[in-house]
Amino acid sequence: MTSYSIDDARPAPSRLAGILAVVTLIAAIVQPVFTTLVWLFWDAFAGPASDNFQGSFDLTTLGMGGRLAGFCVSLAGTLAGAYGLLGLRQTFLEARDRRAFSAKSLQGFRRFAWVSLFLAFYGIIQHAALFAIFSISDPSQPAGISVRLGTPELKAIFSALLLVFVAGVFAEAKRIKDENDSFL
Repeated sequence: MTSYSIDDARPAPSRLAGILAVVTLIAAIVQPVFTTLVWLFWDAFAGPASDNFQGSFDLTTLGMGGRLAGFCVSLAGTLAGAYGLLGLRQTFLEARDRRAFSAKSLQGFRRFAWVSLFLAFYGIIQHAALFAIFSISDPSQPAGISVRLGTPELKAIFSALLLVFVAGVFAEAKRIKDENDSFL
């Protein structure tokens, strides 16, 4: 007769968690690099960037000051996103190593959730700031500002709030696990 221990019932370290850790690391590195390349080679990317604003601006007229301002506005959000992804990566690494409820795992997921909420609101501010930068630099358009708060923005806010809620549930699950472990 074969005997089994409780450890035999546990799944092997998650290959998916390891893959996701690599993917989040790549994304955290590629996003800031891509943002920088877009603004460095603005003339090549002005057309696709204009599509985000329904093509209402001639972005080839964007001067060095406008490019620098747009780069700073864009990079701030990108770096915040990379910071959040690195927190999520920590959660994946801990799960890969069978420590899904560790303090590091919880801290990483909380960071990702709160950064996601920040970015949901920052996306609205970023769009308004870029709209202002583009409208000021386009001589054929009057200077203006556009604040966009539609279904995509509300969806991003709700999704981020859901992540913050899940982080709270995650913290409670960790507390219960730690309490149960203290009895054993």
